[in-house]
Amino acid sequence: MQWLITLDTEQDLIVTCRIVNVFRRKGMKITTLAMAARPRGFSMMAVLDSPESDIDHLFNFLRRTEGVERVSYYQHQTSADASFVFIDAGADTARVAEILSTFPGASLIFASHGKYLLEVPAEIRRRPAAAIIDLPVILPFARVKSAQTVPSLAMGAQA
Repeated sequence: MQWLITLDTEQDLIVTCRIVNVFRRKGMKITTLAMAARPRGFSMMAVLDSPESDIDHLFNFLRRTEGVERVSYYQHQTSADASFVFIDAGADTARVAEILSTFPGASLIFASHGKYLLEVPAEIRRRPAAAIIDLPVILPFARVKSAQTVPSLAMGAQA
């Protein structure tokens, strides 16, 4: 089954290296991986092939990993009612513009090197999206779980 994981980390790149190593050790098959810099850290998005029984364990492991600030995971949905859409457009910016025009009002959650994650409002999901959902570069997902680390007071006092 396909899953999408998004996470935010602190600025130390060793955290990202540890996460990729976790994917490897847990036997996750990474089909897509993208990373973007944020003002105070990094964001990462990965599409994984994994049995359903392994993904909840991975989520709980990642949310407790030092340096991970937020982690969410999404399950691939075959229906057009999925509230999140992953687009792997590569370098084809014209294709991205066409796809994005199909989802007016969608919120951009992640974008890096031709990989996009959009949250599609319910009123847009109910409209027929033509055959755009069936394109191989588009995968619909539904969010399963999300967790955010609460910064400690000691860390806030140092900032």
